Amino acid sequence: MSTAEFTQLLENTILSPDANVRLESETQLKRFSNENFIQYAGLLSQVLIEENSRVEPRILAALNLKNELISKDSIKNQQFAQRWSQQVDVESRTQIKQNALAALTSNEPRVANASAQLIAAIADIELPQNEWQDLMKIMVDHTNPNQSENSRRAALLTIGYICESADPQSQALVSASNQILIAIAQCTQATEPSRTVRLAALNALADSLIFIKNNMERDGERNYLMQIVCEATQADDVEIQAASFGCLCKIMSLYYALMKPYMEQALYALTVATMESEDDKVASMTVEFWSTVCEEEIDIAYERSQFPESPLQSYNFALSSLKDVVPNLLKLLTRQNSDPEDDDWNVAMSAGACLQLYAQNCGDSILAPVLEFVEQNITSENWRNREAAVMAFGSIMDGPDKTQTTFYVHQALPAILNLMNDQTLQVKDTASWCIGRIADLVAMAIDPQQHLPGVVNACLTGLQDHPKVATNCSWTVINLIEQLTEEKPSPIYNYYPALVDGLMKCSNRPDNEFNARASAFAALTTMVEFSSDDVAETSASISTFVLDKLGQTMAVNEEQLSLEDAQSLQELQSNILTVLAAVIRKSPQSIQGVSDMLMDLFIKLLQKKDASFIEDDVFFAISALSMSLGKGFQKYLEAFSPFLVKALNQVESTVAITAVGFIADISNSLEEDFKQYAGSFMNVLGQILSNPSSRKELKPAILSVFGDIASNIGPEFVPYLQDVMALCVAAQNTKPENGTLDAMDYNTRVLESVLDAYVGIVGGLHDTPQAIYPYVGTIFQFISLIADDPQLYTEDSTARSAVGLIGDIASMISDGSIKQFYGQEAITDLIKKTRSNPSFSQATKDVARWARSQQKLQLSQ
Repeated sequence: MSTAEFTQLLENTILSPDANVRLESETQLKRFSNENFIQYAGLLSQVLIEENSRVEPRILAALNLKNELISKDSIKNQQFAQRWSQQVDVESRTQIKQNALAALTSNEPRVANASAQLIAAIADIELPQNEWQDLMKIMVDHTNPNQSENSRRAALLTIGYICESADPQSQALVSASNQILIAIAQCTQATEPSRTVRLAALNALADSLIFIKNNMERDGERNYLMQIVCEATQADDVEIQAASFGCLCKIMSLYYALMKPYMEQALYALTVATMESEDDKVASMTVEFWSTVCEEEIDIAYERSQFPESPLQSYNFALSSLKDVVPNLLKLLTRQNSDPEDDDWNVAMSAGACLQLYAQNCGDSILAPVLEFVEQNITSENWRNREAAVMAFGSIMDGPDKTQTTFYVHQALPAILNLMNDQTLQVKDTASWCIGRIADLVAMAIDPQQHLPGVVNACLTGLQDHPKVATNCSWTVINLIEQLTEEKPSPIYNYYPALVDGLMKCSNRPDNEFNARASAFAALTTMVEFSSDDVAETSASISTFVLDKLGQTMAVNEEQLSLEDAQSLQELQSNILTVLAAVIRKSPQSIQGVSDMLMDLFIKLLQKKDASFIEDDVFFAISALSMSLGKGFQKYLEAFSPFLVKALNQVESTVAITAVGFIADISNSLEEDFKQYAGSFMNVLGQILSNPSSRKELKPAILSVFGDIASNIGPEFVPYLQDVMALCVAAQNTKPENGTLDAMDYNTRVLESVLDAYVGIVGGLHDTPQAIYPYVGTIFQFISLIADDPQLYTEDSTARSAVGLIGDIASMISDGSIKQFYGQEAITDLIKKTRSNPSFSQATKDVARWARSQQKLQLSQ
């Protein structure tokens, strides 16, 4: 295919007025990509540098190629990287990179922007492999003052993109940090003549800050950088001002420990003064700065509470600034959007979020200035002042002493409830949110006799009001149920009939505007989950209601619906199924006689032409049914299995994760009877793990399921033991794929799932210790790993499982042949830490004491 033909194909995908032509062109491009990726990529890069072509196909060429190189899905991302590195020859890669660099200097800014994204995508693959080593030097050279304005701007944009997506521990970027910083700094200064270059430099600086740690730790370089950024906050251009305050936010987040002198000399006065800026974006960024301060100090306080020996130190910037910052935040609360339907983030929302963080950080100190503001404005004739007062009051519910907060709630609640009838929607919306905050955070302030009737009536009124108000009222009901049912007998049960009736009416809304209908169903779900025998009749009415509702939706002829109406119907069915699953779990005995009818409904839903939207929800409902019926669910397996297998095979979809969890549910329902299905399911699970296209979340899900299966089929698990242990060992030895929080969190989930597997295997094979014996060393190596990882040993459930495993193995093999493992310092230390952790439940501490007694028995052999 010639470049001209290929360019025309790209044009057709976005510029053709004929939808069929657009679809056919997209199909051709995808086919070409699959059949000959090297030629496809080469042609895309060639179109990119065709100055005589239209802008649109050139942009599309860069973005299409970028999307063939990187993906948010880690499995696909890895596959794309391997294809680029292993299947595309060096000469072709070099040519594509040269074309991308050439397009970066294009006079058409949008082409240069797309090229910047493409270069960053290639860098994401090659820099970690020590390839394209001169890239950062090329980018820095492009920022030289003798280069064109657009070339400099595009180079800075590229540097930002590369830093934004790179591993925080990237050696390629850390080693180039001096060059990067020099280039950015010279373009950030007030002497830079180009506004666009200066703005791009500030944005690139924000993205690169994590890589210049060494520079920031040197006083001279840090002082110079802080001076440049602070000067930029005083620029005449509001975009540059906002970007510079964005840099300060990032600096505070990453380098809080180094900020004390700068807060004292400049940042405090600078940010407080600029909070009054008439430009909402600039004002919002200064508010964001103080939100960042609070977040850092909250994190430090938590860290020190968990680890008293922590070297982290808080400078209490927020507490010291309270008298200047909080009054400004309260003023900014009155700069709301005029349109009540407009939910775009604005400076008033930023101020409310910041006020919440101040309350969490500063506790009781926040009360005086905020309560004075509330008292002065809650009955104001100006709706903006009334709304701001209620927002301010709701924002300080979390942080101050609960006894004091309760006192002030008693004083303010009547006025807030009265505002539920306000003529201005913004005021009603915030009043309903504030009541929800009270119910969530200080429910004890709602006196059952004095306040609860008024709160419930306000919710019932609000449920029939504007969708935004109704959504908040459903959330308030959820909070009331969750908080007040802890009391025995609970006063909230007296209002169950009225609340259920109000929620049913709300759930009959024809649409789900502002999530009002879905929120009503969520509240009904909570009412089912927290119901007691006292409200059995009301709970039964919910069951009848949702079954009738589900029947009505299935009677609709979907082929006659518009796309929007079809989506609304699926959304409604999803909401109904969530409530129905809760009903089944709560009252398993009530569905014994209707299980055939329910299963028939669920199968029909799965047979729908487009069941993908509700597939997850149907599986959750069937899961609830299986848990309720126990071994009685076995009769449905034959009819249901094809749908389960289909879901399991969708390894790139989240439904596969749900299906894997369902295997655990079936295993737990059938118990030892699951052994007749174990072989086929173990085979499928193994295939999923070996499939390179499988979502990474499937790995921890499957490892956990192995534990469930083992615990249920006992000795029948022995034939699978060797393969499963090999998978567990491989999993426990893996490291995070990079230094990002997501990667580390995922690695923690994998380790937790390995623990689940070991606990299930040891429990299931308790009567066959000879099968476990060869793997004891491996398991103890893993327990030592847990003992050394604060992310794991500080979690109640994880610590309980780990010390329980220590005790189980000891009681299983009690002849002293494994005593050497029980003398390890890590094992003793883990038991001791678990026994003495004040935040752990008594059950966990009891398991740790039992594990200690088992350890003593082993060591006495």
